[in-house]
Amino acid sequence: MTRDEKYIARLLFKNRVYESDKQSYEDFFVRVMQNHNSNFDPVKPQGQYGDRKNDGFDKINGIYYQVYAPEDLPSKEGEAIIKLSKDFNGLKSYWEKRGFEIKEFYYVVNDKYKGNYPTLIADIHNISIDFKIKAELFRNKHLEEIFIQLDDDKITDIVGFLPDPMDIQEPDYSIMAEVVKYTLKYEVDDSCEKIPDDPNFDGKIIFNSLSKSVSEYLNAGRRQTYVINEYFAFQSDYVKDDLRKSFTTLYKKGIDEIPESETKNDELFFYIRNQASPKNNIAVHNAVYILMAYYFEYCDIFETPILGKLLF
Repeated sequence: MTRDEKYIARLLFKNRVYESDKQSYEDFFVRVMQNHNSNFDPVKPQGQYGDRKNDGFDKINGIYYQVYAPEDLPSKEGEAIIKLSKDFNGLKSYWEKRGFEIKEFYYVVNDKYKGNYPTLIADIHNISIDFKIKAELFRNKHLEEIFIQLDDDKITDIVGFLPDPMDIQEPDYSIMAEVVKYTLKYEVDDSCEKIPDDPNFDGKIIFNSLSKSVSEYLNAGRRQTYVINEYFAFQSDYVKDDLRKSFTTLYKKGIDEIPESETKNDELFFYIRNQASPKNNIAVHNAVYILMAYYFEYCDIFETPILGKLLF
């Protein structure tokens, strides 16, 4: 798949997640896992006995999954916590008595990419400690990471026919546009995160001979990178990696296209900004500055100071 096709496949995947609850989400989860792992066996409910607290497992490797996908997760905190404990105890009681070893347990929660309750995270950690197994929450970001790494034919089998990106004019099918849109909608409260000064960040600005104006844009963006960190926390690694590739590609392309001069790096900065902006306006540019500051700090754009070289 091309990069654009993979992005569209990811959008279709997320739409399936958003529209699925209860049994439909469990069926979707099972379909992805069966395409991912040939050892994965779904467990069909058996009348009044149900599925014995096991929605699917890899008996070869001792990995078990239990799905929880209510229609309204935010209103179900107490229920989710009670069900977690009940499901694991039921799983352990039934399957271990029949000779199945439990090495890993995953509580699959359809969090709609919004995260899970701290109490739920703590409770599954306690299961891991108490029973000396690997026990973790399994969120949509984890299922997406599995999905996006599947072979092309398996991706198509799960989400169906992919429209040709060349035939689509609107909306902009790119990770960049998606993240910029999120940033533009982000509501900042009065207690914005205060980010301490970083001599390495400032040193890199000096090392690359960036002007005071560019420095101000980067530092303003850096003070707001908490917005991006919050976004990444609920997304698969694919999102962060795709953006990294975008910025490094733009950086290398700009180096080749912009002629040598005393202001080349400043010109390169604005070249990347313009190329990365889905729309050419101040609000979008400010959102892109946040992303540029993030990838500037993580050394994906511009040169990293040589170890031991005097920066100040």
